Amino acid sequence: MATPPPSNASNSLGAPTMSPGASDATSTRRKANIAVIGAGWWSQGWHIPQLSRNKDRCNLVAIVDSSPHPHSTLNPDLESLEDLGAKYSCPVYSSIDGLLADGAVSAAMDGVIICTPHSTHHDIGVQFLEYGTKRANSGGGKPLHILMEKPMTTCVEEAKSLHELVSEYEKRGDGSFLINHSANYREQSKSAKDMVMSGKLGRIRLITATFSSPLTWLFDSPANKGWNEPDGKMLGNGFGWGQASHMLAWIYHVSNVTPSRVYCQMTHSTATGADVSHSATITCADGTVFSLSGTSLLPGYEHSKPPLGKRVGIEMFGTEGTLIYGGDDQNPTSGYLELRTANASNSGQVRDLGFHFENTETSGLGPESLMEFVTVCKGGRPYAGANSAVGLKAVQTIEAMYRSNASGKAEDIL
Repeated sequence: MATPPPSNASNSLGAPTMSPGASDATSTRRKANIAVIGAGWWSQGWHIPQLSRNKDRCNLVAIVDSSPHPHSTLNPDLESLEDLGAKYSCPVYSSIDGLLADGAVSAAMDGVIICTPHSTHHDIGVQFLEYGTKRANSGGGKPLHILMEKPMTTCVEEAKSLHELVSEYEKRGDGSFLINHSANYREQSKSAKDMVMSGKLGRIRLITATFSSPLTWLFDSPANKGWNEPDGKMLGNGFGWGQASHMLAWIYHVSNVTPSRVYCQMTHSTATGADVSHSATITCADGTVFSLSGTSLLPGYEHSKPPLGKRVGIEMFGTEGTLIYGGDDQNPTSGYLELRTANASNSGQVRDLGFHFENTETSGLGPESLMEFVTVCKGGRPYAGANSAVGLKAVQTIEAMYRSNASGKAEDIL
C-alpha cells in the first residue's frame, strides 16, 4: 500500500510522451518522473537527495522498500519510509507490485533506479522490463528506462537472462537500460574509448589494471554480512563482487575485449572470510591478455575529511600505441589520460582532463551516470557508458575468478 505525500506537496506527473532518441533540446521541455527502488544506505545518501535537488530536470515520484524502516551497518541513521515520503513529498510503497498497481504514478514514470541488494537485481529488473513492454504495447505508453546499480547481478545465468531481455527491450524501443558505473560516463572514459575506436592503439595485445580501495573497515567487519557473506547463487563474497566490477566495466567499455578464460588467486579476511585481494590473468577471445589485480587493503577511509581515495592504474598496449591512465580518484591532479605512439607528435596528455574515476560525491545533482539517466528519461539519446553487454562481461569475469580461486585452475567463461 502506498503512503501518500503530505497534502500540500506538489506533484507534476502529467507529461507528454517522448520517444527514445529525442534531441536534448526537445527533452528540456519537461521534467523526468523517476522512482527509486530500494531505500537503503546508497539510496538515502546519494540517489534520493540528488534527484530531489535536481528540481529543474526531474521529479522524484516514488520510493519503494520492503522494510518500513530500512537499516544498514554503514549508516545507523537511515530514515523510515514514512519519513522519507514526508521529507521528499512523494508516495512510498512497501512493494513493487504496490507501485505498479498505482496507475496514476506508474503510468507517469519515465524511469526507475534499482538500488537493492546485488542478488535481487535480476528479478526486479525482469519485473520492470515486463512492465515497460506491457505499457508500451498498451497503446500510447511511453518508454520506461532503467538505471541499475552495479554489479548487474551476482549470477552468470541471471546476467545472461537479463542481457537477452534488455537487448530485445531496447530493440523494440520500450526503453533504455544503464548500469550505474559512474566512471564510464566521465569525459576521460569517453576520450579513452574514442582513442581505442579511432585505431590509435592499433590492435590491443595487453591490458594491465590495478584497483586499490581503502575498505578494510568494510570487509573485515562481521557486521557487514551483505558485503562479506555469499547470498543466492554467489560462490563467495567480498572485494570481488563489491569492487572489481568498477574496473572491469571500465576496461570492457573502453577496449571492447571479450573475456574467454580466467585464472585467479585470492586472499581473504581472517575476521570474515571475505576475499580482500585478487590477482587474475584473463585471456580474451581475440588473444589479448588482461592482467587484473585489486585489494581493499589500502589504508584510509574514502569518506573521511580529507578523503583518502582509491588508487587506479590502467595501461593498454596495442600494436600502434599505448593508453596510460591512473591516479587517486580523490585527487584530480594525481594523474591524466596519456597516449604514447611511435610518432612523437601523436603522443602526450589527452586534453587537460586530470584524473577522475568513480564519482561518489554526495552533494550536488549526482554523478555523470545519474545525470545521463535523467537526460535519457527526458527523451535524450543515451550514451552507452555501461550497458547490459558490459555488465554481463563483468559478472562473467568475477564469477570465473571465484571458480578459479576455488579450483586452483584456469576456468572458462560461462
